Amino acid sequence: MNKMKNDRLSVILQVTAVSLLVVFIALAFLMFVQDNGKRIIEQNDSFIEIAAENTADRIEDTLTSSRRSADLICRLYEQTMTRPDVDIDLLKTMAEETGFDYVEFIDPDGLDISSDGGTADLSDRDYFIRGISGESGQCVVHNSRITNETLLIFYTPFRYDGEIIGVLSCILRGDTLYDILQSNYFGVQGSTYLIERNGDVIVSAGTSSKVDNLLSYLKDNDRLSDKDLANFEEALDDTNDFDSTSFNYNGASGSGSAYITALSGCNWMLVQSFPSSVTRGMTNEANSAGIRLEIMLIAAFAAYLVYLAVKNWLAKRRLVSEKQEMSDIVGAVTQLFTRFSLVDYSANTYIYLSDDSVRDIEIPSHGSYDDLMALLADKYVKEDNAVDMSEVISPDFGRKHLTKDVKYLQYEYEIDLGERRWENISIICLKRKRGVPQTVLYAIQDVTALKKQEQEIRLALKNSSEAAEAANRAKSDFLARMSHDIRTPMNAIMGMTAVAAMHIDDKERLTDCLSKITVSSRHLLALINDILDMSKIESGKVSLSEEPFTMADMVDSVVTIIKSQVKSKNQELRVYINGISHENVIGDVLRLRQVLVNILGNAVKFTPEGGKITFTIRENESRINGMACFDFICEDTGMGMDKEFIKTIFDPFSRSRESVSKNIEGTGLGMPITRNIVRMMSGDIDVESEPGVGSKFTVRIHLRMQEEGADNVEELADLKVLVADDDKSSCIATCDILDSMGMKAEWVLSGDEAVSKTVSSYEGGDAFSVVILDWKMPGKDGVDTAREIRSRVGDGVPIIILSAYDWSEIEAEAREAGISAFIEKPLFRSRLVYALKSVLTSDSKENVVPKELENAGFEDKRVLLVEDNELNMEIANELLGFAGIETECAENGSVAVKMLNESEPGHFDLVFMDIQMPVMNGYEASKAIRASEREDLKKIPIIAMTANAFSDDIWKSQEAGMNDHISKPVEIAKLLEALKKWLQHPAE
Repeated sequence: MNKMKNDRLSVILQVTAVSLLVVFIALAFLMFVQDNGKRIIEQNDSFIEIAAENTADRIEDTLTSSRRSADLICRLYEQTMTRPDVDIDLLKTMAEETGFDYVEFIDPDGLDISSDGGTADLSDRDYFIRGISGESGQCVVHNSRITNETLLIFYTPFRYDGEIIGVLSCILRGDTLYDILQSNYFGVQGSTYLIERNGDVIVSAGTSSKVDNLLSYLKDNDRLSDKDLANFEEALDDTNDFDSTSFNYNGASGSGSAYITALSGCNWMLVQSFPSSVTRGMTNEANSAGIRLEIMLIAAFAAYLVYLAVKNWLAKRRLVSEKQEMSDIVGAVTQLFTRFSLVDYSANTYIYLSDDSVRDIEIPSHGSYDDLMALLADKYVKEDNAVDMSEVISPDFGRKHLTKDVKYLQYEYEIDLGERRWENISIICLKRKRGVPQTVLYAIQDVTALKKQEQEIRLALKNSSEAAEAANRAKSDFLARMSHDIRTPMNAIMGMTAVAAMHIDDKERLTDCLSKITVSSRHLLALINDILDMSKIESGKVSLSEEPFTMADMVDSVVTIIKSQVKSKNQELRVYINGISHENVIGDVLRLRQVLVNILGNAVKFTPEGGKITFTIRENESRINGMACFDFICEDTGMGMDKEFIKTIFDPFSRSRESVSKNIEGTGLGMPITRNIVRMMSGDIDVESEPGVGSKFTVRIHLRMQEEGADNVEELADLKVLVADDDKSSCIATCDILDSMGMKAEWVLSGDEAVSKTVSSYEGGDAFSVVILDWKMPGKDGVDTAREIRSRVGDGVPIIILSAYDWSEIEAEAREAGISAFIEKPLFRSRLVYALKSVLTSDSKENVVPKELENAGFEDKRVLLVEDNELNMEIANELLGFAGIETECAENGSVAVKMLNESEPGHFDLVFMDIQMPVMNGYEASKAIRASEREDLKKIPIIAMTANAFSDDIWKSQEAGMNDHISKPVEIAKLLEALKKWLQHPAE
């Protein structure tokens, strides 16, 4: 009875339990149905976001790989080019060896040559303009001019010998990305679009109709709500930080959800849709699954025991399957990595896996990690500055450096496995405990081949560097040779000119001189033509000379060179002098002149006809003792430059687009050379410019001041001077100079005012001592003004004409009008003092150098002239003979050494030594003379007289034992100075 009661109670309890279970299942099913739709929609939204991001990653990887491939093949082919020609065969080879559909080359004129033979004019394409200016990138072209299809273009500048000779474009057809864009959701095709920020479709997949602009399509087909349309437009706007968003669409062709995301590395967007039919099908399927689940739960009670029976068997089979999957994954990864070690730091154990081809070390498949570290310790190659791999693989190192922010560690090392090989180890943390690494994977890759390739590249770079250095040395040697070869005939021309002037009445001698001048001139012309025919060279490192010069003469020579160019373009050149108190300075006048001629020449070149160029020389306060600071400012009203070009103006071969488009000639080397020279002078150059307005170049340099006494201007003090010039700035500058000399200066701006003021001053009993008139003035010019002043006040007032022009054409007229003297602009203090003294005092005397040479008093002196060039020997003989010096000659250094050693002590007073001579050059001869046992030969003055005129040559002559240096062409004043120095005062 009790048993039956218990059984009945058990049945009641079981029925009650089953009933409650059924009720619970029914209630759960109702809740499931209600929440199922919402859950599936949320899951699908998350699913489409993940799917779209994955698609975007694949596209980004494709674009990144394509950009790198385009740049790589361009660099590889640049290094193998032997001439600047890119033909169709080369483009075909590039296309076949890469994954691109086409490879095209665009020459500097914009002519496009495709690997399939097609051509087109792409000079207006933005990617060509960017590429030819040195940029790399990617872009999309709709309706290609050659194939009339959508193309993805990866462009990069193509260089030959360091210079851009065109643009290489590697092209993928738009449908190349079609497979990547394909999206299939549970058997239903979704639509995917790759678009630009303006909505234009680059390529699409899964669409039933062609869509050119997705934004217009969504608007025209009423597929988005106002809110979703606003979100979509905001995502396309590249002015904000909005990268991605989701939205719903609904139209005649269907409805669903969509996700838009931005691609990194470019300005493109990805749009991927998820049809609502998939969501409805999944919801229905899930609801049906719920019904089936109820049936299955009821059946599950009956199958419970069966489940328990097979549970262990299924678990074992699953483990076997997971192990096989892991084995497959490891097998695939070992194609890249040769060895793996899975290490448990806490248990001090490891599992070792290696590729079948690895037969290097006998390592057990598992065991103690301490034993593994000990086994490997002796295999690592320990070198200076190399990482200690025994420390790197230790657990302490991993726990210290594999922090939460560090995803992995990577090192390269060398290991001895019978042969020395290079390996790369990646250390990856797989499991942490309380933030500390517990399980770590060591993945090892053999990089020996890569290391060898890297060493080969380094060797190639080293060889290339050595070749470049050799080219620079050859360039320096070339310049030295050209300097000598040019100066030799130039010396002949100048020397024979001086000889001709000394024998002006000797017709036979004069004819001989002119004949030799003609021969030397032709030789010089041939040299110049040879130089001009050679390729232009970049600026190289040169040494600066230190020689005294006057700022007035230097500026004169620069203005004279530029003046003809200005005149040919009918331009206006104004030169201003501000605050120059140190006219006599020391520096490299040739290099300074080169800088200023280059800058002013560019101003003339880039300024249109009728434009204005202003050249200002200004002295600033110098903070360096013994140095004067000068600013040379060139301003023009030319085409100007944009800010981007100003950044590259000093790069070699850099030319603005405007100069190229307007066919303005130039190599692009002038400004780099100019800046190098300025920096060598410890100076700086600044550029200001605005397109269409003009440019301003400011060169600031420091020059050493000459030691000089103050001008003797006491006799000019308190004299009254009138200055007339239509340029107010010139008037003020001239009056400042006059005031600094203690004179009383006044100025007017026209000829009429000058006449009026001169007459009124004369009639008032306070006449001007001097009147200075500008030649070119509007209305009444300087000559007419002078003529009227003479007619009104007589000849008592000296009148000086001030002009920036060549006055030879009006000199006779000006003298007739009563002009006392001429002064050439720009007006320096020294010139003004000289002109004022010439008209007011009797201090001005002509300096006739040959006459001084004739009366120098060297009649008892004997000189040895060492020279291999007969014409140069004749010139030197004439000049020295004119000074009364007896001359003996030697045709090379060996003969000179013999003559000196065989001569009586004191026979020669001085030696003039050429440098470049056959048999024995000047350096070797000087060293041999100084090495003589005779005391007089150790002390005899030796002066280099040579065309080797660089500062390095002067230093070499001093090292060889020479006392002084005179460069060819020989200037009589410098020759006289050297003779006085070494023949009259040799002890000093």
